[in-house]
Amino acid sequence: MAIMTRMRDNMPVILIGLLVAFVITIVFEWGMDYLGIRGGGGDVIGTVNGKKISYREFTELVRSMTEVQKAQTGVEPDENQLKQVREQVWQSLVTQYLLEEEIGRFDIEVTDQELIDWVRGNDPPEDLRRNFVDSTGQFRRDLYDQFLSNPNQFIRDPQGVDPNYGTNWLVEYERNLRSRRQQEKLQSLMMASIRVTEGEVRQRFVEQNRKMTASYCVFDVNTLVKDEDVELTEEDLRDYYEENLDRYRYEATRSLNYVLLPEKPSASDSAARWKEIEEVAEKARSGLDFVDLSYTYSDAPDSGAFFRHGEMDPVLENAAFAARRGDIVGPVEDADGLHLLKVLDERRSEHEFVRARHILFTLGGGEDTTSVKALADSVAQILRDGANFASLATTYSKDPGSARLGGDLGWFGRGKMTPAFENAAFSARVGEVVGPVRSPFGLHIIEVTDRDARELKIAHIGMKIEVSPQTENDLFDRARDFSYNAQQTDLASEAAQMGFDLRETTIQEEGGVIPGIGLNESITMWAFKNSVGSVSEPYTVANGYAVLSIAEAREAGVRPFAEVEESIRPLALREAKIDRTMEIAAEIRSQLRPDDGLTAAQELKPELKVEDTGEFTLSSAVPGVGRDQSFLGAVAGLDVGAVSPPVRSTRGAYLIQLLSRSDPDSSVYASQKEGLRSRMLQEKRNRILAEWLDQLKNVADIEDHRDLYFR
Repeated sequence: MAIMTRMRDNMPVILIGLLVAFVITIVFEWGMDYLGIRGGGGDVIGTVNGKKISYREFTELVRSMTEVQKAQTGVEPDENQLKQVREQVWQSLVTQYLLEEEIGRFDIEVTDQELIDWVRGNDPPEDLRRNFVDSTGQFRRDLYDQFLSNPNQFIRDPQGVDPNYGTNWLVEYERNLRSRRQQEKLQSLMMASIRVTEGEVRQRFVEQNRKMTASYCVFDVNTLVKDEDVELTEEDLRDYYEENLDRYRYEATRSLNYVLLPEKPSASDSAARWKEIEEVAEKARSGLDFVDLSYTYSDAPDSGAFFRHGEMDPVLENAAFAARRGDIVGPVEDADGLHLLKVLDERRSEHEFVRARHILFTLGGGEDTTSVKALADSVAQILRDGANFASLATTYSKDPGSARLGGDLGWFGRGKMTPAFENAAFSARVGEVVGPVRSPFGLHIIEVTDRDARELKIAHIGMKIEVSPQTENDLFDRARDFSYNAQQTDLASEAAQMGFDLRETTIQEEGGVIPGIGLNESITMWAFKNSVGSVSEPYTVANGYAVLSIAEAREAGVRPFAEVEESIRPLALREAKIDRTMEIAAEIRSQLRPDDGLTAAQELKPELKVEDTGEFTLSSAVPGVGRDQSFLGAVAGLDVGAVSPPVRSTRGAYLIQLLSRSDPDSSVYASQKEGLRSRMLQEKRNRILAEWLDQLKNVADIEDHRDLYFR
């Protein structure tokens, strides 16, 4: 009964696996009923052809999917991940409702006997079957039948309340199976007429396996036709505009002003975290085991590892290497939060490290090199006479990163600096000023401030200073008050009064990433439902809240000719030059005799160059040409030895001669055609299914009110 024990022990994993299967069915296949959840009260979050999607239904699905995600990753989903889950659930529900309409329209039913035959038959549902496979890979039919007879023996209520939990679960699973079978029948109905003909299979096989070689002559538009040789009239430009009208269409856009209220820890959040780590420091100094404290209190428990110079944050490094073995260091604050360290041990490193500071004088860039050298020599002498290095580095150094730190470069080992700089630094004594030393960056004056060859074993307790729930609530209240006041006046004046930065961005109706804000479908929906001057409620964005107003609304349309005329000119000019290039190629082609090759074209026009492609197929890129469909189409229609008519391309024009063609082995085709047919059939089904689902959505009356519930 080892497999039964294993099933009981692993039942949470089994349930998660089945739940994942259900959710994947919803999101990635057809989106049928999930655990029987259906409407039943609550506010309406959207409609599909008049059928309501309830807030409860939506949030239950979101909760289920986030639980699956948490079970798989071990961490709570962040706000951006929650947005993605909500979008997946929304799309699955829309698809589900539309498919249910189609199932009803075609009167598709699944009988109880069909489900019994499926579950108790020789090929039961795979997501259920896989849980009754033993270590040898064999399906244990006996245990599977026991499960169906008494599911409570295998699945027990995690809360320990419902003795019939397993039976109820199996009932819900049966409802899921019914929906899955309905979707399979609908899919079979939709795909029944889809075929892949023998001709289609053979053509694909030939495209993938017929080997060809060719030579080609490029009539380069850039060298054969000069700009001044082509005269464009306004009528030519207008003709180009009309022929390429789609290029000048634009989507509806909204220009937005917005204020960002960043979410960051308050002074009280910081004080609370400082108090907590100081209490831990007291415990450590009282003699409690530091490593045990790390596993109890640290955001990332740490049992201790050896560190060399340059392997830690400079703030922590300076504090740790200034301590002795056994010392507890801190609390220390850096950009990552608060830290408490203990030096557990030290040993001599195989590598030596130095800490140095420098002043950089750059050479070139129009400066007088002689005067720069003289200045560097002068500053070096002043430093040797005892002047303040940090002060002079701030004044003279052209290295902005270190200049603001008084020239400090921190600790480094060999191999980190340019050879000349490294040799000077590692040869100098502590406190010695050397240089000017020349490197590819310029002239350096260097002072070595310390030297060390130790490695320290350090245990670490780290605590991030995070935003507390109270601070989050306070920030939201502040954002809501700001939004209310801006709605009474306007966003710009309210932002000025509050001292907030007013920012600008532009979004398109199709959504996507909002510059400066990120991906936020709710903001996009709000912007296109409201008018110029409207001010939004606070929206949750990365690291805070945004309050927005609509500054400008531009509906979809076509840019007028007068607006794009100048941008059209170079495009129309190139097309006209390509027309002329095609004429030149046609003239050369007309002079070739039937048995001439492309070398004859080169003789007629010496500036032309003939290239060989090497071996290629119609489904691959052509060496030297790429995946130019015009080129491939022309080659496909040529006889061996024949020269093509002029072929238009973005480069100008081609004349192409097919040199060889080797047809694939018919026996290979016979052995591969059924596998190829199967792949092509699946490709065609997937494409047609996707197009059909898109069409259902395009003609459906879909109302999306998620922006009223989620900010």
